[in-house]
Amino acid sequence: MKKASLYLFLLFSLVISSSLKAQNDLSSTLSHLSSGAAQAYVAPVVSGFGADLNSGWVDRVTSSKLLGLDIEFKIVAMGTFFSNQNQTFSTSAAFRFNNTQAATLTQSVSNPAARQYIENQIISQDFTVGISGPTIVGDKNQFVAVNFPGQTFSYNGTQYSIPTQNIVTAVNGLLGNIPILPMGAPQLTIGTVYGTSVSFRFLPSIQLNSNLGNFSYFGFGIQHNPAAWLNLALPVDFSIGFFTQNMKVGSIFSSNATMINLNASKMFGTGILNVTPYAGIGFESSTISVNYNQNIDSPAGPQQVNIAFNVNGENSTRLTLGASFGLAIINLNVDYSIAKYNSVSAGLGFNF
Repeated sequence: MKKASLYLFLLFSLVISSSLKAQNDLSSTLSHLSSGAAQAYVAPVVSGFGADLNSGWVDRVTSSKLLGLDIEFKIVAMGTFFSNQNQTFSTSAAFRFNNTQAATLTQSVSNPAARQYIENQIISQDFTVGISGPTIVGDKNQFVAVNFPGQTFSYNGTQYSIPTQNIVTAVNGLLGNIPILPMGAPQLTIGTVYGTSVSFRFLPSIQLNSNLGNFSYFGFGIQHNPAAWLNLALPVDFSIGFFTQNMKVGSIFSSNATMINLNASKMFGTGILNVTPYAGIGFESSTISVNYNQNIDSPAGPQQVNIAFNVNGENSTRLTLGASFGLAIINLNVDYSIAKYNSVSAGLGFNF
């Protein structure tokens, strides 16, 4: 039951299909792409994961008490929105054609020996090509296409011109036009020492499947209210926070995100029943490291080439607006962040 619940919980967050069929597996999908194409293909989820990881940390400014025991445990749900422009990509990159694709390219060559020679030449080298189609969050019914630029090959003194052609790959929009990339995590916040509280997010390592390996996630944050050092009452509570986290899926990819933010909030009501509007300005960064094996064909037979690269998320600043609603020990908050990739978060917490 625990494993089934976690699979459901991480359905889109881990970028895998619930059916876990090989053709829908991220590792299998990337194995058809060279580095340049893969970077453009996964780019939207790089920013999506980064925006998710940096969301939902603060639902109100930490207390300015010099010494106290405030504990909150909450479940945070986050989601980053995708626009239509995130559904497709177009780039120029190096690409290695396989046997099937080379055979398609050389259909116009009538000489069998020359055709085999040219096919071997094609699968033995990288070509700089135009690549376009759905990104990982694009349409499942569309496929990435490669534009072969055309080239002339010489065999036994005869020139054979292979014309410009479009080759459709087996790579489709893995996540099928999803409008939002969801994620979630439990969060524990403990304070307060001289206006400082610390927060932790943690999900234990769990085996996903034989292809993906283990999933793990850990996050840490600290928030400080400088009013703890001031001998005066402020109309609004302020704090500065630092948050960092890491998510890893086997050896395929890992995501790191960091944010520094300035927060302000004001509670209206009592400890039993209250509402706390809050706002924050965040300065953030995120990176995904991708590692996979690309399947290539060669005259000597099938081979695998290890591909590894880093992609940075596009979000750099965010403006967050939200509100918390408290009833006794229960706290419910929701907020919206405006950035290059907009996101929303909500949390259900229990205060002790």
